[in-house]
Amino acid sequence: MRHIARQQITLLMRSHWLAGFGFLFSSLAIMVAFLGNTGGSGFDGFNRMTASLLNINLLLIPLLSLLIGSLFLSGEKEDRGLMLLLTYPVSPWSVILGKYAGLFVAVWSVLTFGYGAALLVIFFLGAGVNVSLLILFYLYSLLLAAIFLSLAMVIGTISKSRFQALGLSLIVWAFLVLFYEFIIMGLSMFLLKQWLLPMLTVSIFLNPVELIRVQSILSLDGASVFGPRLYDLTIWADGMMGKMLVILAVLLWMILPVIISVRRMKRGAADE
Repeated sequence: MRHIARQQITLLMRSHWLAGFGFLFSSLAIMVAFLGNTGGSGFDGFNRMTASLLNINLLLIPLLSLLIGSLFLSGEKEDRGLMLLLTYPVSPWSVILGKYAGLFVAVWSVLTFGYGAALLVIFFLGAGVNVSLLILFYLYSLLLAAIFLSLAMVIGTISKSRFQALGLSLIVWAFLVLFYEFIIMGLSMFLLKQWLLPMLTVSIFLNPVELIRVQSILSLDGASVFGPRLYDLTIWADGMMGKMLVILAVLLWMILPVIISVRRMKRGAADE
């Protein structure tokens, strides 16, 4: 598994995709850090900067993770390299976990560079920022990347070509990031008032983007953005039971897709 991960990292570091996404993410992070310090309020309005970073993360990190993970895996499958690898004395588990580890290290390098550049800008501008909050935000970004890389493994194993993987990745990204909120808002219009809060609670766990969004806002003491109607939801989510369910949901979102990927790879190897 270690050798597979090392090989995957080497291939990714040579990729123009990774360099392009790294440049884009770093540029946006630096712009947010710089513009957050403009105006008369300085970094007193730190919530504005974190909200901007949150939007960037929720848009770019899932897209980056899905595209890089699925395209590289489906590309190796299309070129028959993945099937050739399975002819060696190596288990599908080692292949999938090795690929996953290599992909995560590559995405981690992009996020670390982006956040590091933003932190340097903040430092040179002399802004008084709570670094612990920024680190917590960075950790949530890594968690989001880990979840969507796991989903990317499924897309890569079920796709027969790079083009199909690209299409499926964009569909999954658009549904979870763009359309999911509107679907939930539409459904809430037809529900009775007493069913609204349970439905919203369940909808958060069914979408990793919403899961990370809500937990990021709560961790940054921004629960007020949800408004008074969702006060009970924020109290429950910030409690012990809510935190335990969030941890369980995150683990399921990371582990279940990997298990599905391994099963698909075993089936593909058997068909060969």
